[in-house]
Amino acid sequence: MTGNSASYMTPGIVSGQDPPFYKMDSILFQNLCRDIFDAEPTVSTCSVYGVIGEGQYGIDLRAFRKNGDGIEVGQCKCHRNFPPHKIRDVSDEFFKHWESHWSKRNVKRFILFVACDLKKINRQEEISKQTKRFAKYGIEYEAWSAEQIRTKLGPYPWIVGFYLHPSDHWIKEICGISTSPSLFVENTSAQTSVIVTEEQISQLLGQESKNTAKQLICMRKEWQEGHKSKVMEWLEGLRNGKWHLLPSEVKADVLLFEAGIELDEKRDIGRARELADEACKFMPSQNQIRIRAMIVFHEKGPKEALSMVDNQKDIDSLNLRATFLLMLNRVEEALDVLDFEDESNGET
Repeated sequence: MTGNSASYMTPGIVSGQDPPFYKMDSILFQNLCRDIFDAEPTVSTCSVYGVIGEGQYGIDLRAFRKNGDGIEVGQCKCHRNFPPHKIRDVSDEFFKHWESHWSKRNVKRFILFVACDLKKINRQEEISKQTKRFAKYGIEYEAWSAEQIRTKLGPYPWIVGFYLHPSDHWIKEICGISTSPSLFVENTSAQTSVIVTEEQISQLLGQESKNTAKQLICMRKEWQEGHKSKVMEWLEGLRNGKWHLLPSEVKADVLLFEAGIELDEKRDIGRARELADEACKFMPSQNQIRIRAMIVFHEKGPKEALSMVDNQKDIDSLNLRATFLLMLNRVEEALDVLDFEDESNGET
């Protein structure tokens, strides 16, 4: 796996320059915005709205207000440049779903998170127009540029250190605190002025794990439906982005998914085996029988692969066993396996 190049932001020459958030992976930027949004004084909880492949009705983030009087929503754009027409397009996409979706959900505030600068007059004029447009619907409109995001991050060194690297530089630059990256991530001591609890780190890591696990489920479906370029882009973004933040079990699941892709798309048996071996290092107890059986199938054929799934009772293994039996023209045995699968599912 490659390093965290997508979230590594080279420090500027002059102290005080806006961080180049646009260099982040787009999903990582979205999650950064989620955590800032979640820390807003009006917000009780904020989460990413939907997963890859789902329609999101013009937003990326949904937040519930503490006083229970409605919701706040956000759209995240990890762009190096965001001209007026793009600002307008974001609003258009939201209002396209107004009558069918948002009009009945009591939206109180809309925030456009942009990873770049919005200081130019034409951008400021467009923001003013959108502010008036949203006001007609009783919604506060805000556009947070890199400058505003930097300001919002000031009180939260643990969020800065979690998403931005080199973390020691950006914690000092954004929060005004000097710290050691190793102490920040692994153990906060009285020698540093950063107050980071194990619970906070655990919550952030846990959320990343859940999000990626959900995305992986969607990517399996996308692959089955033939959306291969979309899956490959997601995998590349994961490799270059938040890979180092994921727990071992999620990494192992992603690696096995990649191994299956290597067999399905490229018939690269050697690479598939390397990925399965790497997954085993992360999770030695993981059941790899199906992927190993597929590797043997591509190497030696269905007869040798069949013996590897003989005693497996889970649905995927039974399907694989039935497939191998059909390839060997052992139709009656394949039907017996499928009948057993139906019984296991409680079907009559």
